[in-house]
Amino acid sequence: LVPSSEPFLSALGRAYLAYRNLMIETNHIDFAHQQKFFLDLLQTPNIGSRIIQEIKYVLVDEYQDTNYIQEQLLLRLTEHTGNLCVVGDEDQSLYRFRGATVRNILEFPSHFPECKVVKLTTNYRSHEKIIQKYDRWMASADWTNPNGLSFRYDKQITPDPEAEFPEYPAIFCIWGNGKGDEARRFADMVAFLKQNNIIEDYSQVALLLHSVRSEHSDPYIQALWEKNKIPAYCPRARAYFEYEEVRIMVGALAVILGYYGNQRGRLEGNSLQSLAHYVDNCIASLGSQYSDPHPLAKVVQKLVIEVEGLQEGETLDRRLADYFYQLLAVAPFSKYVKEENSARRLAIFSELLNVFQSYYHYTVITYQNRIPLRIQFFNSFIRLLYDGGINDYEDPDQPFPKGYVQVMTIHQAKGLEFPVVVVGSLDKQLSSPKQVDRDLSPYYSRPPFEPENRITMFDRMRLHYVAFSRPQKVLVLTCGDTPKSYFHPIWQGLPQWPYVEKDLLAAQHFIFKDRVPVKKRYSFTGDLRIYETCPRQYQFFRHYDFTPSRSAVIFFGLLVHQTIEDIHRIVLDGGLETLTEARVVEIFNRTFDVLLLSDVRPPGPEAREAALRQVLNYFRQNRAEMERIIETEVDVSLEKEDYILTGKVDLLIGGDGKLELLDFKTQPKPDDPKLYDVYEQQLCTYGHILETRYGKRPERLLVYWTAEERKQDAITVFPYRTEKVAKAAEHFDQVVKKIQQGEFSILAPPERKICKNCDIRNLCWNEGVIEPFVIEEV
Repeated sequence: LVPSSEPFLSALGRAYLAYRNLMIETNHIDFAHQQKFFLDLLQTPNIGSRIIQEIKYVLVDEYQDTNYIQEQLLLRLTEHTGNLCVVGDEDQSLYRFRGATVRNILEFPSHFPECKVVKLTTNYRSHEKIIQKYDRWMASADWTNPNGLSFRYDKQITPDPEAEFPEYPAIFCIWGNGKGDEARRFADMVAFLKQNNIIEDYSQVALLLHSVRSEHSDPYIQALWEKNKIPAYCPRARAYFEYEEVRIMVGALAVILGYYGNQRGRLEGNSLQSLAHYVDNCIASLGSQYSDPHPLAKVVQKLVIEVEGLQEGETLDRRLADYFYQLLAVAPFSKYVKEENSARRLAIFSELLNVFQSYYHYTVITYQNRIPLRIQFFNSFIRLLYDGGINDYEDPDQPFPKGYVQVMTIHQAKGLEFPVVVVGSLDKQLSSPKQVDRDLSPYYSRPPFEPENRITMFDRMRLHYVAFSRPQKVLVLTCGDTPKSYFHPIWQGLPQWPYVEKDLLAAQHFIFKDRVPVKKRYSFTGDLRIYETCPRQYQFFRHYDFTPSRSAVIFFGLLVHQTIEDIHRIVLDGGLETLTEARVVEIFNRTFDVLLLSDVRPPGPEAREAALRQVLNYFRQNRAEMERIIETEVDVSLEKEDYILTGKVDLLIGGDGKLELLDFKTQPKPDDPKLYDVYEQQLCTYGHILETRYGKRPERLLVYWTAEERKQDAITVFPYRTEKVAKAAEHFDQVVKKIQQGEFSILAPPERKICKNCDIRNLCWNEGVIEPFVIEEV
């Protein structure tokens, strides 16, 4: 690209190289480069063959959505065995925009001369009338290829041969006189389904649109509410910045940083002017609702003085996220964090602040950076997010909440099914972008597969095939204008709502089937220990997923832990003889440099030397026993009735038929006997899991305190006792039950050192949960 005579392509090449170099410098990687590096690894002599020989079978689902490099990875992994099974449907190939190509599944048999093709052509989901309609519609398009393989496998989709299909209007249309009339007819239809007990819950109805941004989805959502107070769930409308709690937070930060009037820099272009108008409205809402003497106004005024009062050379040991958490401690935010949805949205805001601080490298606010910070935060960061819009929170455990009509894109609906599916946007002119391929196809590894002048038609057909095949019982096609001509084969002749055979429809009853959520995973250290330390910390930083202002992970502990882990991995790779103290120091320094690139505050020179002493001390006193290492960083999990318990064993060592577990703690031995009981419960459970895995009873459970100088002082030994396993399991069940029931009240405040480093301490102070105290350093 760089040598190209086309200025845009040359600039694109230079931008890519700059991006790749920046990733390397900052120790980041994206998914595309992960795949590229893995393919490079597979193609590296010796290393690639070692990986491949361990792989016997490869199974791939959704193969129609793979791209070129993924195909090459799979072919390379199975080049010796040929044991590759792929499952896919070329009619559901939707992800051209991110590099996927339908040619992979269509050309797959050509890579394996003895490939067995099994056609799965029975639809066990939908009513036969729906299947007949969309199958004939797909066949109406021209899929032939005069130059080679057809662009679609020859097939006919058939209904379940053993199912009985009652007579009722299983497919009909809504044809409104404009968008408003269409939306009202849609709402009338949904109300009819519920009032006549055809559906048991509104979540049995899904509205699929090409886009669900507010301008496309709002008419339907408003009509549902105005009709019968029917609520709709549409978290991907990208309306995040319109929520009141977000607007007030944006307004408060704008005032604190001085982003108003002529302090906004040059507002060139519609994008920045639109942002400025939005921020003005946020500030106006803040002023009209929370002016002095409201507590929020007083906090904002205090922080304004703090920022504006900075003198040349001065630095605040404060970040933008620190101000965010200080604002959370007062109304209305202290009220918002008690409301599930509002708390989730504010948690998203905390994550955005963390991304800004990390990528724009504003570790603290200073006299020198306060103006660039203000301009970059709003004119660059917030502008980008405001322009593109942000989705609302979606609960992964309840993606389709009961009581709500589901409003989603067709892409979002892929792989799902609903009793009633309404497909809209049929009067919209949809086309596939082609300029990227025009510019870059000369640089691709293979020539184009589908003719450019047929791509839009292919993509339309595949997209709507996915939409039309989602319903189980009823498919409704809807639009407020004349549908596009390519829908005529499925649209023509359909009965129109409300002039359908309602009596036959009303005789149906579609049973609501509750979606069984996947068991949640809870880790020993990431969940149980945090909850037992402080339930409220758990609620904010694990349940709501607030992002801390500063990483809670201590640099010192990571430095020691990761260096020791690297030593163990070298031993496992057969490199014990290469390990010298000089090399250990090299590993330590490299680990230090990598951690510097993260958002973790580094230790001073004395602490760094102390960390190196711990590593060298461990290496000197344990080098002779490192030949006994079996595995390092061993993942363990235990499936319980209502959840899955997970953990990680730092080191697994053996010899003479024995098995020992070792966990590292980068601190001196504690005096608190309760801590020893916690560690014993944890290690006994790990031991029980590994006994099942390896068929060996663990001989000893060890905790290694790396801050202790002598090895005999550094090791605490626990015997493996099965009665402890049962007791620990009962305790873990009780803790998880409290978490699942939302018991986050603080019955007894944690130690002061815990609160000192907690971002929500101001909230607890204001609510009287803990007594205020002086903080010397945040």
